[in-house]
Amino acid sequence: MQRLGRRIADLVAAHLATLRDRPIRRILPPEHLAALLASPSPRQGRDFEQLLTYLEHQVFPYHASEPNPGYLAFVQGCPTFPAVMGDWLAAGFNFFSGAWAVSPGPNALELLVLEWFRQWLGCPEGTGGLLTSGGSAATLTAVIAARHAVVGDDPSRIPRLVLYTSEQAHSSVIRAAWIAGVSRKQVRLLPVDDQWRMDPERLFAAIAADRAAGLLPLMVVGTAGTTNTGSVDPLPALARLCAAEQLWLHVDAAYGGFAALAPKGKQSLAGIELADSVTLDPHKFLAVPFECGCLLVREVRRLEEAFRIYPDYLKDHEPKSGEVNFADRGEQLTRYARAIKVWLGVSFYGTEALGAAITEAIARAEYAEQIVRKSPELEVMAPARLGILCFRAHPRGWESGERLDDLNRRVMARVNDGGQYLISSTRLKGEFSLRICTPGFRTTRADIEAVLGQVVAAAQRET
Repeated sequence: MQRLGRRIADLVAAHLATLRDRPIRRILPPEHLAALLASPSPRQGRDFEQLLTYLEHQVFPYHASEPNPGYLAFVQGCPTFPAVMGDWLAAGFNFFSGAWAVSPGPNALELLVLEWFRQWLGCPEGTGGLLTSGGSAATLTAVIAARHAVVGDDPSRIPRLVLYTSEQAHSSVIRAAWIAGVSRKQVRLLPVDDQWRMDPERLFAAIAADRAAGLLPLMVVGTAGTTNTGSVDPLPALARLCAAEQLWLHVDAAYGGFAALAPKGKQSLAGIELADSVTLDPHKFLAVPFECGCLLVREVRRLEEAFRIYPDYLKDHEPKSGEVNFADRGEQLTRYARAIKVWLGVSFYGTEALGAAITEAIARAEYAEQIVRKSPELEVMAPARLGILCFRAHPRGWESGERLDDLNRRVMARVNDGGQYLISSTRLKGEFSLRICTPGFRTTRADIEAVLGQVVAAAQRET
């Protein structure tokens, strides 16, 4: 075991040390996939080194390398190595963290990590929750808890439920509503203002119209760091409205929540502490490996009222005073100890270093915006917020429209096919936009200059 473990550690370290030496993305050829899927299951065991060689050459090369400093697409995962080791420890010890009696040590560590998060966001004492597989699971858990708080065990009221969010909300919010039984036609995707934020006046009007129609408003889901633009909804205004309307306010801070460790990020997140529940993703700005999400709830009993169940085979594990069964707070009974990688990553570096890294990540996108604004061939589509910038190539004399959209599609393809950088796209006000996201701690300002230079060069070649 020690020999094999060292081999794996060496392989991962070599991978991380040579990220810039390899293409950022390789596509799996169809013929390779066909050969892979045709492989029969082995009847006899094989040597570990042979298996590792197969993975190194036939499987691992075909991926987009998110820890790569050139990965600027979507929202990258860029874990620190101590956090990676924490994941390995959790898997190696194979802790069962669903019940306190089985793993009190790892579960106590999860309570500690949750308390750290509470303090960072400024949520009131007593706020609690659990770590989840990701932001999608956290948001779904919150929606189900809110549904239970509103309709209890009366299924006849579920068809009347309405959920409110903005048209810039993450798709996981919409999916969570559907899974929880909210009709697709009763998920209100409200228009945003000129800063890509939810408009409280439109929200109020929508709630009033639904109440007049005999529907049952369930909750409002605001966003703290939208995936498209990094925008933060006006959380204090949403909190006041929800308090007046007696609605559950959930804040999806999966992307932006841990920016609270940076002064500028903390300022952007003002009002998040007023929410009834918050989704966080440590596998984003906090730099721990996939999978790791978090749900914080102001009244943690709401989770237990919605999820707690004790069949006969679990009677021995009912918690005593001061103990927590995390299985009582979500859908998972068998769950592994995600807190170890969070605790190890945060404890190794400390919040000052992590906050400084987040500050620089936010600054990298702002630096990119400065370059774009100075270039006569580029145009800002949405200003830099929380490490996200939307922009496009816009040659002089070109009008907005499909022709310009198509140019930027070709520009993105050229940059991504170059193998050094990976960028993504979105649509803003119906127009195609290039998009970069800069939280990866290996990315430098020189990378920002280089990728924008490639965008300009690609645009020139395409025109």
